This record gives sequence, structure tokens and C-alpha cells, in this order.
Amino acid sequence: MTTNKKSGIYVHIPFCVRKCNYCAFLSGLSDEAARESYVDSLCREIRIRSANGNDESLGTFDSVFFGGGTPSLLSAEQIDRLLRELRRNLNIENGAEITMESNPATLSADGLKGYRAAGVNRLSMGVQSMNDAILQRLGRIHTSDDVIRDIKLAREAGYDNINLDLMFAVPGSTPETTLTDLSAICELKPEHVSFYSLQLEEGTGFFDEFERGELEELPDEIDRAMYHAGCDYLVQHGYEHYEISNFCRTGRESKHNLKYWDMSPYLGLGLGASSYIGGRRIVNVSSMDKYLRLVAKGISPIAEAHENSKHDDVSEAVFTGLRKSEGIRYADILGSYDEFWEYYSDVRDEVRRYERDGKLIITREGLRLTEAGIDISNGIMALFV
Repeated sequence: MTTNKKSGIYVHIPFCVRKCNYCAFLSGLSDEAARESYVDSLCREIRIRSANGNDESLGTFDSVFFGGGTPSLLSAEQIDRLLRELRRNLNIENGAEITMESNPATLSADGLKGYRAAGVNRLSMGVQSMNDAILQRLGRIHTSDDVIRDIKLAREAGYDNINLDLMFAVPGSTPETTLTDLSAICELKPEHVSFYSLQLEEGTGFFDEFERGELEELPDEIDRAMYHAGCDYLVQHGYEHYEISNFCRTGRESKHNLKYWDMSPYLGLGLGASSYIGGRRIVNVSSMDKYLRLVAKGISPIAEAHENSKHDDVSEAVFTGLRKSEGIRYADILGSYDEFWEYYSDVRDEVRRYERDGKLIITREGLRLTEAGIDISNGIMALFV
């Protein structure tokens, strides 16, 4: 496996205004006191992780990502405090990519300026749709006008690296509404677009509706038609398709998210956050009471840790690496073409069948999915697990 990659930091902010109908993330409602208490605990966890010295293998960090939930429910002062604590305790590069997820209608001109002054230099906005009826069906709190306003405010505040999330195959949508969404998104000229399909997950409002027979999933062929039409549209409008669900202007890939796809190390902080450190997968506790209690005692809030075997690392590297349009390089995983295919000799014939069917491209340097292969990517990736 390639080593000496720079590391990332993920900070989980588990608060939202209300739970969206599709959301299965670890998040919930909060008040100002709960948010302030949580920020206090995050600062303590940063100090604990630094003092323990267990994360020295992480080295230099060149990305920080505030995810959620809705991190923009925190004040600019709270984000500034967290970034100062991170910089005091961890080796964060000057010029590191610092991303904050946000939702339209939770932003203001002053807040955006404050986040920017604190060091946030990349904004990721959960737009999901530019159709107000669909937004209401999704359970979002914003309108399309809110999106347009907040992008304008963000530009005025100095953000020149903005991602917009867009969801397709949602209830009430059609191929036509999806292309209309994409047209409206492209008019806003974001540097990055995440374009992904609705997934029904247990514990969500939509899943409950599905169980009661009140919601019908779109047929797979319509989902795939929406996806390919959307991909074509974004590429035609100047975006590079660099990962299954992600598109960017040249040089504007998400530095942080690439770490998940190329097996770079990262440190997860906060409720339920995951880390990959020195070949170990680590997950924090997901109970807020337990998290606050452990951190208050000076104890790392780790729920479980798994030492990856060689096979774990190899299979994960192939599985995640195939999400990238460039695919994987044997040299990054098992050294060479011969070593790679000797390791995977038991599935080689089946992999070659996907190549003959036009789903995979295999070279002496590596392999990657074709556009047709993306549609059955999970099945292909599963061969390597």
C-alpha cells in the first residue's frame, strides 16, 4: 500500500433544524446550550487525542471537514474556536482545505463572513433540488430562492470554492425535473457538484412510508437514465466527472473526500465519527450522553477499534478506489500487475468477463469502471472483497 499520504480531519456536528425525510445520519435537534456544551467537549477531545499521542502516524493534515447534521447551526465564533483548538494541537498545513457543510436558510451575510475569517475556505451546501415542491417533499427547510440568495452572499463573503449537493430519483421527480435542477445549479456556477441518488434507509421518514406502501421507489432504469443524463449534462457544462457521484471544475476536487477513496489516513472527532489511523478503523460512541461523559473525564470517546488485516486494506483500497473515474493503480495497492492478479487469481476470470462486456477497462497499470460499469459497480467491487 502507498504510504506517506497527508491526513485529513473530520469533525461531526450532529445538529439540525429538523430531520429530513431521507436522512439517516447521526443528527438531531438542539438548542444553544446543547451546541455550546458540545463545542466544549469537541475542544476537550482534540486535546485528549493530541495528548495521548496515539495519532502521531497521522503527521501533517491538509484538510479539515465540518460535517453533520448542519454545521452552519454553529456560530462563526464556535467554528473559529474549534479551528484554533485544532491548529494548537495538530499539525495543520497553511493553506489546508477547510470545508464546512451548510444548509440554505441557516446562513447569513455576517455568519458567512465570520466562517471565512475563521479559516473556512470551502463551502458545501445541501441544495438537493431547485424545485420548491420537491424540497418540501424531502422535508427541507429552504426554498430555491434561499439557495440563490445564499450563493450570492457566499461569493460576497469571499468563497471561491463552493460545492452544491443535488439529489435525484426522489419522490415527485422526473428526468425532466432533474435536468431542470441541473440547469439551475449550473447557472450558479459552483466549483463542485455532488450528484447522487436517493437511498432508502431504515430509520428515515421515507423508509417508514415505503414500509406502509405509501412511497414507491423509482424503477432502476429511470434512476439510471437520470444519472447518465445528469452526468452528460454536467460534463457538457465544463465539469470533470472524477468520482461516481462527484464533479468539479479543473483542480477543484474535494481534497478531503479523496482521502476516503484513496485510503489516506484521517482523524474523526465528535459523536459517532470514524477514523482510519495506522491501519486501524476507529469509531467514536454514538450516544451523546456517553460522549460528553467520557470526554469530561479525559477519556477518548472510542466505541470500537478494528486492526485492518492486509486483506482488509487491499479490498478496501480496490472497493473505494474504483469509485474514482481514474480507477486504481496496482502500484498503489499491491506493487505490480503480476502481484495484483496473483492475489486476485480466484476472481480473475469473472473480472475479465466484465471487461469483455464493456463494464471494466483493464490495463498493465490498473483498472477502472466504464460508464456502463458504474451502473453495476457494487457487484463488480464486491468481487474484490
